[in-house]
Amino acid sequence: MTTKTDNPTPDTTGQQRSFGEKVAFFSLSAPAVLILSAMILIPLLETVGRRVAGVGVTGAANWVQHLTLWIALLGGILATKNGGHLSMGVTELLRQSSFKKYITLLVNIGVVIILFCLIQASIQLVIFQYESPETLSGWLPIWLAQSLMPLGLAGMLLFTLVKSSRRWSVRLAAFAVASIVAIALLTASPELPASITTIGCIAILLMAVLGMPLYAVLGGLATLLFMAADVTIVSIPAETYRILTQPVLPSIPLFTLCGTILAAGGAPARLLRVIKAWTGWLPGGAAISTVIGCAFFTAITGASGVTILALGGLLLPVLIGANLGKRFSTGLLTASGSVGLLFPPSLPVILYGVYGHVPIDRLFLGALVPGLLLVLLLTGFSLFRGRKHIKERPPFQLREALQATWAAKGDFLLPIIVILGLFGGIMTLVETAAFTALWAILLETVFHRKLNFRKTLPKVIIESASLVGALLMVLGIAAGLVSYLIDAQIPQAATEWVMRTISSKLVFLLALNGMLLLVGALMDIFSAIVIVVPLIAPMGVAFGVDPVHLGVIFLANLELGYLTPPVGLNLFLSSLRFEQPLLEVWRTVIPFLVIFVIWVLLIVYVPALTVGVAGLLGQ
Repeated sequence: MTTKTDNPTPDTTGQQRSFGEKVAFFSLSAPAVLILSAMILIPLLETVGRRVAGVGVTGAANWVQHLTLWIALLGGILATKNGGHLSMGVTELLRQSSFKKYITLLVNIGVVIILFCLIQASIQLVIFQYESPETLSGWLPIWLAQSLMPLGLAGMLLFTLVKSSRRWSVRLAAFAVASIVAIALLTASPELPASITTIGCIAILLMAVLGMPLYAVLGGLATLLFMAADVTIVSIPAETYRILTQPVLPSIPLFTLCGTILAAGGAPARLLRVIKAWTGWLPGGAAISTVIGCAFFTAITGASGVTILALGGLLLPVLIGANLGKRFSTGLLTASGSVGLLFPPSLPVILYGVYGHVPIDRLFLGALVPGLLLVLLLTGFSLFRGRKHIKERPPFQLREALQATWAAKGDFLLPIIVILGLFGGIMTLVETAAFTALWAILLETVFHRKLNFRKTLPKVIIESASLVGALLMVLGIAAGLVSYLIDAQIPQAATEWVMRTISSKLVFLLALNGMLLLVGALMDIFSAIVIVVPLIAPMGVAFGVDPVHLGVIFLANLELGYLTPPVGLNLFLSSLRFEQPLLEVWRTVIPFLVIFVIWVLLIVYVPALTVGVAGLLGQ
């Protein structure tokens, strides 16, 4: 079970900092604000220039793609500094103790070893690229743009050492041990012995359980496997560079920035007020508000964990106050955390389109009806529950409903902007993401005035950069591991084995459901997309499964996996957020688990819900 530290970046501006801490803070925060601001402005200037004058910004796409690489590296440093990387997070469940302290030190030594190897590989990549005449906009050498990779990784290494212990003597000893091991690995015989590879992989997997950041787990496994195959580990940073400068990748930090700004500015509260005003008079109206509100928020942020942690504390008292019961309320919030993952501009759908080579607009169209179906199933169950247990309901007040809707009019424009941008041909995906980020900034700073341009907005942008770094570092480093799998022809071998073992398309889909259910329970959705999609995509083609249908099946199963005991991600997050025993949380999700299973089976065995609708709307 991979979790994410979704807590916002700590606000320490009011605390006393040393001079060195102030320098470190501003040296990271100022570039983060500048880079994300440039990522908004360049696509918008390109859009306006193309529409008005018929001339865009020279090299705009390449610049934005490389800004994505740079914000990933800078965000990776911020995530390391703030403890915000994706990880198993098991040590977070332990109380403060010397045992936890030693685990943290051991894990950090492992991370430093891996980062040491990746830094050396990145330096080699820059040296190789130095001979190339490639440039950005005809003047900035590509090797100079890539040189930020070893610098960014070095920054992550430095903060990993700082966080490993409060004592400099321990930090220096940890660095010495890690350096010796890393140098021994890098100077080993051309082909790493199988015994060392096996021991190393087992050690990394054990440290993954103990809380090693996921990017380090993937990078460590890729390093060992490439060394064992006598292939240069320069392939890892090369693939990281290639994937992080993909044309659609800039949409991820921009949509993330949009969601972070909206969350900080109070958009969830405005949205819930609207939904409650229009549905509160229905039986189970509070539950219906919860489902729809969580769906909207999850679609914007792209992460179910953020929804549970950000909205859980706000919604649980409301649900209990509506006489829906603590058990039902906890289960509903746990299930609703992932409801919006199929709606635009959901990041998992965009990522699946990238790694599965599926047109993103078709994938969103194919996911639309299944997403709405899940909302209808959950709201229908909420209506049934409300009718059965709630005797008195508040009356409908048209004035309050209209006032709430008017107050949230700017928020409701966002999905319209996304839909017009994605399906109207007005803007590209990245331009749409840039416009939504700008709109979110204007909404919360000018219209609602919840954020201040000079004080609070920069803090939110820095928080967003940390979230972006945590995600993109996983995606980038995972691309190196995927490169090894492809070079070793593992997807082809897996496809051939499945074809020999399974002859029926229906049996294949059933087996795929089981495998994806396990993946969803053990991995976060982003790393699952990067690692698993290249394996199953060829299988889907071999069995004649439409790529859009396969994509929706994949994402739906991972949503189900979030709820599946014993290790579903949302179960752990709910246990921590609502301070309830994990076993009790398991009990609360049973009826919702049944709904999700029915939903997934409908998607799998009624392809018209995805392919048919996507084809109809696509025409």
